[in-house]
Amino acid sequence: MREVRARPCPSRRAFLRGSVAAGAVGLGAARGALRRATAQEPPRGGVLKVAIIGEPPTLDAHGTTASLTYDVTSHIYEPLFTLDDRYGVIPMLAESHSVDQGGRVWTIRLRKGVPFHNGKELSAEDAVASIGRWGKIATVGKLLFKNVQAIQAKDRYTVELRLAGPSGIVLSALANANQFPAIYPKEVVEAAGDQPVREFIGTGPFRFVERIPDRHTRLARFDRYAARSEAPTGYGARRAAHVDELQFIPVPDVSVRAAGVESGEYHFSDWLAPDAYDRLSRNGRIDVMIVKPNEWISAIFNKRQGLFTSRLLRQAVLASLDMEPIMKAAVGSAEFYRLDPSLIFKEQAWWTDVGKESYNRPDPDRARRLMKEAGYKGEPIRWMATQFYDWMYKSALAAKQQLEDVGFAVDLQVLEWATVVQRRNDPKLYDVFTTGIGFQTDPSQLPFLGCEWPGWTCDPKLDALMARFTAETDVVKRRPVWDEIQRWFWDELPVIKLGDFFSLRVKQKGVVGYANRYRPFFWNVGLVAR
Repeated sequence: MREVRARPCPSRRAFLRGSVAAGAVGLGAARGALRRATAQEPPRGGVLKVAIIGEPPTLDAHGTTASLTYDVTSHIYEPLFTLDDRYGVIPMLAESHSVDQGGRVWTIRLRKGVPFHNGKELSAEDAVASIGRWGKIATVGKLLFKNVQAIQAKDRYTVELRLAGPSGIVLSALANANQFPAIYPKEVVEAAGDQPVREFIGTGPFRFVERIPDRHTRLARFDRYAARSEAPTGYGARRAAHVDELQFIPVPDVSVRAAGVESGEYHFSDWLAPDAYDRLSRNGRIDVMIVKPNEWISAIFNKRQGLFTSRLLRQAVLASLDMEPIMKAAVGSAEFYRLDPSLIFKEQAWWTDVGKESYNRPDPDRARRLMKEAGYKGEPIRWMATQFYDWMYKSALAAKQQLEDVGFAVDLQVLEWATVVQRRNDPKLYDVFTTGIGFQTDPSQLPFLGCEWPGWTCDPKLDALMARFTAETDVVKRRPVWDEIQRWFWDELPVIKLGDFFSLRVKQKGVVGYANRYRPFFWNVGLVAR
């Protein structure tokens, strides 16, 4: 039996060469209080106001891949495992884990004395109920649970996961930060059934207070929070709620979000327009940060019904598109985007250029030939996008113009982001939607490589490749299988990759202790008056 205690999983470190780059650009010197606070524990107290792009579609962490949900709920709920500063897997609510019987039995021991916000102590029954539910409804959970025969509580603090065969994705799945496997009280899971959870109770450093749609979601410090003892690293180890309250405030207008941080109305905002970078950098009261890598812009085809059940028509769309002007229209400055065929970022060990001969090869004549072969007769393409993320709207608008130039008809439907997230689950309502594909610690977590996620990539050949990839535990042997999967991707085109983009964030200088990661978080963060 192999015992693993509270340290990063070595194999995960081998998977990544880089991490999200963080930088703070600003003018002027901080006050003495600010210097002291950043050199030691941040001060306690205050209300930290975060301007977000819109209303989270749900506060059920299991229920959606929408990053808005994660950004709020990661402060309320916690997983068994999370990621360190190099995106290696480390325990969070777990104390340790061991692997036995040739990789088929995983035993996870929980930390003792961890309270939920309702006062109940965390137990293995809560973890089993939560992970079991996540395995039924979350994209990555379903992928893992294809190989799970049973999950059970062995005693009050021990969870056992029995697999049909060895798996190379158990830890990366349980530490997944997108639609993450949050641990709820068993009673909350049972009350929810197959519906979203109705009580927002976790073990995190902040507890839920209230949600008023389109106004705010309020969280308050959980005074009984059971923190880990290790020094903070990445998303894990010691977490502390230094501010009294967090307020997540929906502000859909990107210019209003930026102006609000500049004026002091908000302390932090994300997803700002890259063309504001130079101007914001000259403001001595704020810090400006670039997140690289961040996401890649995608056009997700509905392959369950309608026009894009045709592979030929999907190929016609790709042949119509010139990615350079689309990405320039979407994010502006070349500092904030790059053209690359890989489904995994260049900063990661899983990067590959397989498919480069297919990516960004615009050919209008070929596009028209493929349209004719596919039997396209001018039917409108119903394309959903949102202005909540301006790069989604701008990229879709630029793609629409190029598609219409070769003879496609495009009905660009501009909706609220929460509406897109809701409607994309119904194949009768759209043909394409725009979204971002975020940073993944393992390629198996890419949501579009499976039949369950909107767009519905259902293909027996892909299923077989993914089964080989997830079952293999040797990183060296997994690599050629991943190359095969990316080759399949560029042949079948379940989605179209437009290009990588990097996002812009700002915070007031009085926000101290903030660590700039792929997704923002505000534990270990304090406020200093300026």
